[in-house]
Amino acid sequence: MDNRQLIETYHQAWTTGDFVAARACLADNLDFQGSINTFSKADDFIAALTEFKQMLTAVILLNSFYDNQSAALLYDCDSASPAGNIRTAEFFTVSNNKISAIRLVFDATELRKLIPA
Repeated sequence: MDNRQLIETYHQAWTTGDFVAARACLADNLDFQGSINTFSKADDFIAALTEFKQMLTAVILLNSFYDNQSAALLYDCDSASPAGNIRTAEFFTVSNNKISAIRLVFDATELRKLIPA
C-alpha cells in the first residue's frame, strides 16, 4: 500500500467508525500530538478517537497533499456539540508502511469548555 492509500484508508476507516481498520494503519508506538491531547501508543489514541467520533455528525474532506513519507489533510468536523464546525488540519508521517506520527491542529477553545474540570 502506498502512502496515499494508507492515509486514505485510515481517514475513511475512522470517519465511518471502523476503528479496527483505522488501528491497523497505525504504528504501535504512534506519536500523536493534538490541540488537546498527546499519545505515545496507538491503542490509547484510538480510544480517544472513538469517543470524539461519537460527537460528530459528518466529516468533510476539503483538501489533501501527499509525498513519499508524509501527508496532510484539511477537513471539517461537523459536531452536534456547542463546538459546531471544527476546521482541522492533520499532518502524517509514515514509516515502514504505518502511520508513525500525527500532528492534529484545530481551534480547541469550544471543545475545552466541554471537558470536565
